[in-house]
Amino acid sequence: MDQPSRPSFERLAPVSDRYAVLPVAEAYTWAACEPEVGPGEWYLVAFRSTRHPEVDEALLTSYDDWAHAEAIGAPGFVHYFKGPTTADGRCMSFCLWNSRAEAREAAGRPAHRRAVGQTHEAYAEYLLEFHRVRRLADGGFAFEPYDAPAEAPVVDPGSVTLQPKVAPS
Repeated sequence: MDQPSRPSFERLAPVSDRYAVLPVAEAYTWAACEPEVGPGEWYLVAFRSTRHPEVDEALLTSYDDWAHAEAIGAPGFVHYFKGPTTADGRCMSFCLWNSRAEAREAAGRPAHRRAVGQTHEAYAEYLLEFHRVRRLADGGFAFEPYDAPAEAPVVDPGSVTLQPKVAPS
């Protein structure tokens, strides 16, 4: 969806220290963004992870920063939220795009590819999720899986076990 300017999602924050195991729609303070974000639709890519205890945090941060800087200049980029690491090593970060096609194009850029190359070394578990996010004209945000499987499993957020995989796209 083309928009003349980027909506502001700068007010987003995790709702609690359990944010990384909650559904995306419940994990962040989406309502705080309502005054700055008009009606629209975006493609959200969430990256849930659990870090290896011995991960080189400085190196991981460098790769993330390079990929973020590269994404900012990509067509369709809207917002990146770098989630904080919880005490148990979990994190959920996400990137919002105007469209799936633009997100996929950006994923092929060099800094992003280098960052992806670190996943097996840096994370004990990780999962990619793909969502359609809508800011509704009458208020609020709506979230749905971008490609919902026919029989999506119901997951208790308190017992999420992440394995290295990619959700359907």
